Amino acid sequence: MFKFSLQTVLDVRVRFEKIKYKEYTTELLAYQKIENQCAAVESKREQARQNAESAKHSSPSPVPFMMNESYQKRLKGDLVRLRQKLNEQKEAVDLKRKELVEARRSHKALEILKEKEISRYRQSMERRERAVMDEIAANYHNFHH
Repeated sequence: MFKFSLQTVLDVRVRFEKIKYKEYTTELLAYQKIENQCAAVESKREQARQNAESAKHSSPSPVPFMMNESYQKRLKGDLVRLRQKLNEQKEAVDLKRKELVEARRSHKALEILKEKEISRYRQSMERRERAVMDEIAANYHNFHH
């Protein structure tokens, strides 16, 4: 019966890889959320710009235009902050990706060792079977002659 000598270590590395995968996906989801927030703010800015254009032509009073301008400045500030958060989150995602790749590499290295150990085990079992079969054949040949 085959038993991999480093099975416990392999099990730990598999669990570690799963943990790193979960951490990576968590960071990636946070990145995507910030990305979506940036897109929403950019959409609001575009809408405000369009509203300002139409207000220029339709309203003689500068008040709506000034309010819109203030709103656009606030949105620009929000966008700057979100892009900074996005850059920071990208770094976190990159770090988690590197950790995940390293965990996978470590796991795969043990999988390769396990496959090699299985192969050596099978070859050893085949040699034993051949030796037993050869001995049986020799005994049969000696017994019948």
